[in-house]
Amino acid sequence: MINPFDGQGPTSPKYYANRKDLLGTFTKSVTAVVKSKGVTRPLNIGIMGRWGIGKTSTLYKFRDILENELNGGKVFSTMVSLKPACCEDADTFSATVLETIFTEYESSSGLSRKIKDFLNEEKNAIRNWKLSKLSLNPELERKQKSVSAVNFKETLLRLWKKLESNGVDLAIIMLDDIHYVLTQGKGEILFDLRTDMQALSAAGARFMFIITGPVTLYPEMRDKAEPFTRLFERFDLEPFDFDGTKELIEKPLAVEKIKLEVSDEVIRKIHEITAGHPYFITLAVRDLLNQKQEGRLSAKEFIESYPDLVDHFARIKFNDDYARATDAEKEVLRKLAASNKQEVAPNDIGGAAVTKFLERLVSKDLVLKIARGKYAVYNPLFKEYLRRKKA
Repeated sequence: MINPFDGQGPTSPKYYANRKDLLGTFTKSVTAVVKSKGVTRPLNIGIMGRWGIGKTSTLYKFRDILENELNGGKVFSTMVSLKPACCEDADTFSATVLETIFTEYESSSGLSRKIKDFLNEEKNAIRNWKLSKLSLNPELERKQKSVSAVNFKETLLRLWKKLESNGVDLAIIMLDDIHYVLTQGKGEILFDLRTDMQALSAAGARFMFIITGPVTLYPEMRDKAEPFTRLFERFDLEPFDFDGTKELIEKPLAVEKIKLEVSDEVIRKIHEITAGHPYFITLAVRDLLNQKQEGRLSAKEFIESYPDLVDHFARIKFNDDYARATDAEKEVLRKLAASNKQEVAPNDIGGAAVTKFLERLVSKDLVLKIARGKYAVYNPLFKEYLRRKKA
């Protein structure tokens, strides 16, 4: 049985749907830099969105465009998946990014011996820094200035010179989940990165930086590293409209030649219960395809499968979501779910006293703040789950 719908990881580039403005902006910028030989400067891009909305999938799609759709030019790209441990200080952040770059570039074909030797030297320098850092206790580390040996800008500048000598027109560095810099309380890393990005550009090095993070990232960056935000063209990934949902469902079926017809009526129902969220669309269609591989999926069959979808989503996500809420927050969630209104004000479910709980739920991604003083459960399926919990 073939089932290309996978909700456990990024979407394969060949199934990637929608986001035409973002993909077009990226492609045009890369093409302009390549054709102008750097006269047109690279456009840095910030991709913001909630979990599961497709940020990481977009980075993989970017790399696919570079490999399969770029006409002419030579572009090097690397994707760094950041974690909290990578952002504990500026040197660790720099070392993580640089080591990923060198490892990926080293695996590229057609490298000269000089470039390979350069990569080995730089990687060894980073490894030696890591070993020296591990060997020092915190007190000694503060006294040992030699430990702060990772010069991000100078190392990237040396790398660019090697890349340029090997015929590379542009280098793209993608930093996935850059919000971990702020959650670790290290906003100064963004100040340093901004300074280095500007210095690299002034030196003629052609680097494009792409960052991803949650929708709350920009307000936080403005508070802690405001100048950094000005370096990026911001794109907010929103849930799909009906056409986007339709493409996400039909594209994998067409690519894999699966002979299952999904009517617009069924697609509309899927769109309604998932609110156009790519993660939930993918999981819903995966479950439906496991039940039926060919023929026509009727609205009646979909409606009959709906309780099973909610049960499955409860097992893989909603139970954990609900457990993250305190008892008081759970009560607010149940009141939100019980309301027949699409958008609920605090006065509808208990008055101003619940506002603080609603804001906490927003920060936990369990509730959406639609507008000033208006809230909603983050997904219709989760709302149905909560209604069952009340029962």
